[in-house]
Amino acid sequence: MSVTKSSALVLSGLLLLLTIELSFTSSIQLNWFVVLVSALYLISKKKWFGLFGLVFFPLIPALGTYWSVYLYGNNPDYGLVLVSRTFAFAAIGMVFAFGVDLEELLLILEQKKLPASFVYGILVVLHAMPVIQREIVALREASLFRGKKLHFYSPLMYLKVIFVANHWRDSYTEAMFSRGFDEEGERTHYTQYKVCPKSLATLGVLTVISQFILIIT
Repeated sequence: MSVTKSSALVLSGLLLLLTIELSFTSSIQLNWFVVLVSALYLISKKKWFGLFGLVFFPLIPALGTYWSVYLYGNNPDYGLVLVSRTFAFAAIGMVFAFGVDLEELLLILEQKKLPASFVYGILVVLHAMPVIQREIVALREASLFRGKKLHFYSPLMYLKVIFVANHWRDSYTEAMFSRGFDEEGERTHYTQYKVCPKSLATLGVLTVISQFILIIT
């Protein structure tokens, strides 16, 4: 058995807490604090595409929201709140996408008594994504040989992928049971995930600071 330190669960919990708070508060300072910390985190992890997404993905929605509030709203300052909130939500999404290993998070939740069938069902989907992408390419090439071109919006392509995925479902189920998987059985884990104390302390400090900003604003 091996022990692995992980911050995935704590970081996900903090992001969930911030998402709920930002949805029901109107603090511009807190919104930009979240954006700043998220940008620094992505820079420290060298996730440049995530940083690019944080800056540019919410840009048009934020400007459109502000323009709508400015033209038709009674309080233009509320438009600034919505702009900052749009960037804050984008920042939270980028940190989750590039800072949390989804497979690791699911395995941690499974060790925390989340139903194993639910966890492994999602893991099957995650692991099958590359295979599904290759299957889509194969379907397009086969259609070209028949003189037909399948576009990404073609219902026929999605229908074929659904049939293939349905076939894989039975195959994956048989494979799991053949390896001794039992929903009701007691499971042991070769890798035990523990919370990293350093990450927990850092996230605790950030939580306190964010709550302080929320109180004073």
